[in-house]
Amino acid sequence: MKLLNRNWGSIRERSRRRLIAWHLWALQRSYKERPVPLRYWLLFRSAAHGVFRSPDPLFPPEDFVHSPGASLRVPELRELLRDELLGRWALAGDTISFLWNEMRRDRPRIFMECGAGVSTLVLAKSLALHGSGLTNSPLLISLEQDIEIKQAIERRLEECGLRDHVQILHTPISEQGDYKLDTNKLEKQLGSEKVDWLIIDGPAGPEGCRLSTLPSLARFCRPGARWFLDDAFRDGELRILNQWLRLPGIVVEGVYPFGKGLGAGIVTDPQKVGVL
Repeated sequence: MKLLNRNWGSIRERSRRRLIAWHLWALQRSYKERPVPLRYWLLFRSAAHGVFRSPDPLFPPEDFVHSPGASLRVPELRELLRDELLGRWALAGDTISFLWNEMRRDRPRIFMECGAGVSTLVLAKSLALHGSGLTNSPLLISLEQDIEIKQAIERRLEECGLRDHVQILHTPISEQGDYKLDTNKLEKQLGSEKVDWLIIDGPAGPEGCRLSTLPSLARFCRPGARWFLDDAFRDGELRILNQWLRLPGIVVEGVYPFGKGLGAGIVTDPQKVGVL
């Protein structure tokens, strides 16, 4: 009986892998550069859970999203990230390529991110190549809960000549997993500037710990600022996106069907965004 159960579990997992691969390919072909509406993902997640009886049924297997930095399609990033394993704790390669192309199109001036790492290097490289040349404010503010990661990324930025206009703030988390934000420090760093892009790939913690990130940081964004949430194929992140739908001043556009899922939307009115 145990052997039968193991075999059935293996068959079910192989079926899930094939379904995910085909499904993402079909959505990428259909939607191209547009996010797939959140309602679709919620319905598909419910159906997938009923069939596969596993948590995070939409989350792709590791070998689907893992890739070496040297394989990136973006020439400017291949050398910078050649020794990085993408898609595990870092952004997936497809997600990096998408964000890079969007940055070239939008030319955002001020970035904020939750979670320092590969994304910090990517954003800093974009600023070095396409930045606006501001001298009084950091162009990128990164919130990082782990002091050792903060120091390691600062060393990498220094070695790569990308330290200018990047400020990594050590931001511990509470027992519930929320950032303990020092709003005075953030306001001082930004000065009169407002955030154009907000990338949420942290904090790391219990399921749902990223719920408070967008509501608490929206006040620092300009009207029309774009936000992105990585790992959006996880159950917890899908629930977060569904809760953000109820926030005034926030638009949830959907989830891009690549990498680990990239939720996306706009801060339409920072002053109206409340706390969930």
